Amino acid sequence: MSANEYMELIQDFCDTTGVASAGELLERGLLEVDGTLISVEYLEQRDEVRLLMALGSIGAEQEKEALFELLLEANLGHTMLCWPIFSLDPETGQPLVAYHVPLQALLDDVIDLTFVIEEQMLPLLSDWERTAREALASQQSVVDGGLLHATRA
Repeated sequence: MSANEYMELIQDFCDTTGVASAGELLERGLLEVDGTLISVEYLEQRDEVRLLMALGSIGAEQEKEALFELLLEANLGHTMLCWPIFSLDPETGQPLVAYHVPLQALLDDVIDLTFVIEEQMLPLLSDWERTAREALASQQSVVDGGLLHATRA
């Protein structure tokens, strides 16, 4: 029954937001919003809707360590119904954010799918880019400072 409720939810979402084809969204599981691809899927065993969004590529090898630390730290301290979980794509190594939203919460209008996408996910993308740049700049300052200190000694 929940799979049918998920399909109805997606149909309602598409009708409300003007997405042309609910069938295509259900089949492909991809939604493009403002040029950003978001994967939308129903996890039947958990009765949840999972939304995945890539956060951009990781640069040089030395940058990866700082970003890994940033991803792990970002996973702590969440207290909301729907919070981001940061990870890496196992195939590409690209950072991802996932939102797991209980289907029943969506059906009961406790939280809205459009709200999660437009008010949480998309703003998070620009926040991530800024935070990642700051973390990398901070790491570079430490490396540069360490090299300067080492050459002065």
